[in-house]
Amino acid sequence: MRNYKKSVAYGAAALGLALAGGAMTAPSAAAAAGSGKYIGFTNNGWYLVDTCYHWQSSATPDSCDKGKPKGTDWRVEIPDDAQGVRVEVTVLAQVGGGNVSPQITDLSRNHCYVLSGLTGSPAITDKEC
Repeated sequence: MRNYKKSVAYGAAALGLALAGGAMTAPSAAAAAGSGKYIGFTNNGWYLVDTCYHWQSSATPDSCDKGKPKGTDWRVEIPDDAQGVRVEVTVLAQVGGGNVSPQITDLSRNHCYVLSGLTGSPAITDKEC
């Protein structure tokens, strides 16, 4: 019985150390916090669209919104710690036309865009958020 109590005590101590160590190495909530600002899109184009966000100098992982059809609105929050972003807008099955990815340099405000046109000639315009 004495060995059993000793094993339980060692197990509890190990668990306590593991939990304390996990709490000390967990990322802070501030590092993962959002800024309250966002990048938004409306797809009025006759195509499916993917948008990917590559955050610079941020603890937030890159992400993508895939296969957004005509008539869809979506947005992504700008991480508070992001120093920049590269946004990729991909029109699925696009065979011509130019790049419609916006160039965003100011992360201190919201950015909203409308996608329009056909698969071969997509367009992007700024809109009020």
